[in-house]
Amino acid sequence: MIETSSLQVLIALSHNENISKAAEELNVTQSAVSQALKNLESKVGFPIVARQGKSVSLTEQGMRLAKVAKQYFKRIEETIEQIHLENHEIKGKIHVGSLYGLGKTWLSSRMLDFLNAYPELEVRLSMDFPENIIKKFEQHEIDCLIMPEHLVPAFADKKDLHDEHTTLVFSSKFEITSKTDLKEILLKPIIFYDNNDPNFYRWCREKFGVVPRNIKPRLVVNSFGQMLQAVNEGLGIAVVPTHVLKRSHLRDKVKTAGKDFEVYSNKVSFAFHPDDAQSYKIKELYKFLLEVTKDL
Repeated sequence: MIETSSLQVLIALSHNENISKAAEELNVTQSAVSQALKNLESKVGFPIVARQGKSVSLTEQGMRLAKVAKQYFKRIEETIEQIHLENHEIKGKIHVGSLYGLGKTWLSSRMLDFLNAYPELEVRLSMDFPENIIKKFEQHEIDCLIMPEHLVPAFADKKDLHDEHTTLVFSSKFEITSKTDLKEILLKPIIFYDNNDPNFYRWCREKFGVVPRNIKPRLVVNSFGQMLQAVNEGLGIAVVPTHVLKRSHLRDKVKTAGKDFEVYSNKVSFAFHPDDAQSYKIKELYKFLLEVTKDL
C-alpha cells in the first residue's frame, strides 16, 4: 500500500522541483523526502523523478501520479467540507490570488472582513504579478483568483465581480479641464504604474480614441498609493482606478476633470477551478465579495 506521506512528498516536488524546498514545504528533513521517493518508486515500479544535480523534475509518469494524488487529497478535503456544510459550518482552508494593485487597495481588507465572518476558516491571500499567480493557480496551489477578466486563464470558470473605471489625477500645479485634449496632456510629466502602464494607455484609447506611442514617464512606481502621493506633490499626472482614489486619504487633495475624464477600464472577475464549482467555501466567498463591491 502506498503511504499518503509519500504522495504528499510527490505533490511537494511537483511544486518545487527541488528536494530541499520540498522538505521545507513539508517541514521534514531532506533525507526523509529522498527515502519517501525511494519507497514510492519501489512500490509503483517506475521512475518518479529525473535527477539533474541538486534539482529534480518529475517524469511523465510522476506527473500523472502527482495529478491523481492532488485529486485524492482534494476529494478528502471536499468530503470534510461537505460534512461541515451539513452542520452549517465553514472550516478548512482557502487560498486566494490577486494582483498587487487590486490586492493592496481593496481585496486585502475585504478578506479580513471575510475571515472575521468565518473565524474557523483559514484564509491565505497571495499578491504577485499575473504570470506568477496564474502559474500557482494552474498547479492548484491557489483556489480562486480575483483579477481583470482578460487575464483569467481560459481553463478557469469565472463570474463577474465589478466594472473598474479609471480617471486622470493631477495637482493644482497643472491646469487641466474637461476641454483639455490629449496633445496638451502628453506635454505634462507623466507617472506610470509600470514601464508599460496599461491603465494609462487604455484610458487614452477610451477617452480620445488614440493610443500614444513612445511615452517617457517621469516616474514609474509600482504602487497606486505612491502614485497619488507623487501627484499630490506636483511631480506629474497619472491614471488610477476610481476605487483607489475613492479610498485614498489624498482623494480631496488631488484633482480630476470630473466624470468626463472617467472611463471604463475593465471587468474584474472571480475565477475558480471547474471542479470547485460546487464548493461551499468558493460560493460563500464570491457571494461575500459581490456584496461588498457595491460600494466601489
